[in-house]
Amino acid sequence: MSSAGGIALTRRNVFTQSWPIMLANAAAPIVGLVDTFVIGRYSSTTALAGIGLGAVIYGIAYWGFGFLRMSTAGLAAQSDGARDEGGVQAHLIRAVPLGLTIGLLIFLTQLPLLAGAFQIFTGTPEVESSAAIYIGARLWGLPATLASIALMGWFVGIGRSGLALKMQIVLNVVNILLSPLFVIHFGWGLWGVGIASAIAEWCGLAAGLWLAYTAIKARGGFKPEALSKKALLNPEALKKLGITNSNIFIRTMCLTIGFSFFGNAAAAQGVIFLAGYHILMQFITMVALVLDAFAHTAEAVTGAAYGAKNRKRFDKAIRLTTEFSVIFAFLIAATIYFGGPHFIALLTKDPAVIESALRYLPYCALAPIAGFTAWQLDGIFIGTTNTVQMRNAAIAAVAIYIAAHYVLTPRLGKDGIWIAFLMYYIARAVTLAFYFPNIRKKMDLSDGH
Repeated sequence: MSSAGGIALTRRNVFTQSWPIMLANAAAPIVGLVDTFVIGRYSSTTALAGIGLGAVIYGIAYWGFGFLRMSTAGLAAQSDGARDEGGVQAHLIRAVPLGLTIGLLIFLTQLPLLAGAFQIFTGTPEVESSAAIYIGARLWGLPATLASIALMGWFVGIGRSGLALKMQIVLNVVNILLSPLFVIHFGWGLWGVGIASAIAEWCGLAAGLWLAYTAIKARGGFKPEALSKKALLNPEALKKLGITNSNIFIRTMCLTIGFSFFGNAAAAQGVIFLAGYHILMQFITMVALVLDAFAHTAEAVTGAAYGAKNRKRFDKAIRLTTEFSVIFAFLIAATIYFGGPHFIALLTKDPAVIESALRYLPYCALAPIAGFTAWQLDGIFIGTTNTVQMRNAAIAAVAIYIAAHYVLTPRLGKDGIWIAFLMYYIARAVTLAFYFPNIRKKMDLSDGH
């Protein structure tokens, strides 16, 4: 039986658990990258800008409900560390239907939600029209997307990160096959890339559910106590889930506000800057998700240590995962700086967009260095479900970022937009670090091995 709590904490095992998450996380934004590539090469600059604006709005749903992954990972890891197999399974059975339900509710209320979104996120009428087409198609897959987020969190929490990677492989293979077919062969444009992504999300969820079934069988089969109404509707467990989810939701919405604020600031600078911003954001998204692999591993191993009440294991987990995070932050920064021009040329043929993206590429390259501490601390707080502190830190960080934007942008122009965004990463790290010394005191763990 493979579990986060059962592995020996060595550099080799930490990396063995992290690299599938790294690839799975890196594969997640490939859906948007493929959409950008297909439209950038076979459609107009307005359509490309429309995907940029559409991705910002769609991201509110995707990232806003990231608590489904985070709470499931932390709670499953703690049950796994405590050797509570019934609890491990119950967390999965609660989380996946919750994701499906939230996604369906958003899909059914999309018209007023989109109308409200375009009151906040501005663009030219042509760009907004393009964004609406793209979002409308992608929303067909949102229930599967949110259920898959919860499922991936469960895989990470029980130390089966390779299964999360397999889910992403299925999703991306389907999307890579369908997007060019729908756009180039059938001529469906923005709707084509959006609906291809939606179909791929459902295929990924189907694969993930099968993988979860096989994982449960390998761990000894379904436990009657996990499937009972008493377990699934346990008041204490539901209260903990509700509090954890609500705090992480507020925290995630603060982060979403921050990233959406950045996207809205870019949209206000015109189509060329917005299109270039969208290309650079593909790099930053990839950076975040690659470095988040070590944060996800920290979620699993610190959560398991919390459940097992093992202080030494907790400290070692932090040290080992952070070592890898630092190394990869600098490696990725160098890759973006030196390799970025080649990737930008692949994603668009428009000379003005290329020039704009190259102009601000150095800021993009600094993102992993500015952000790795925030991601690692996120993983520790999620694994130990110290969600109140995460919520408070997120509120403070987004306030600092918005204030920095309004101070720097009038003086530095478009450079100020990017500098303030990098300061946002630093603010996230500083506000979380303020609470970190209290975690070990609050945990009250023993010094077992």
